[in-house]
Amino acid sequence: MDIKNKVKKVVMIEANDTELSVKQNTSDIMDMKNDLTEIKVNQKHVEKDLKNLDRKIEKIDMRLWAIMLLVVGSTVAHYFM
Repeated sequence: MDIKNKVKKVVMIEANDTELSVKQNTSDIMDMKNDLTEIKVNQKHVEKDLKNLDRKIEKIDMRLWAIMLLVVGSTVAHYFM
């Protein structure tokens, strides 16, 4: 069969479907942009909260070390008495 004799089939897309797709894509992109800005704003708050939490954990850690040293010190002192 000859290639020149083959007929190419052309499919036309209606403008309405394309317009609806563009509108839907536009609204989806705007929603994504809003979500990204919200994430950026919340990230700043989360970082601040994590710093505060880190300071509190370090305070608790120092207190636990102090208690442990008191327990060990009192045990050693009792041994020498």
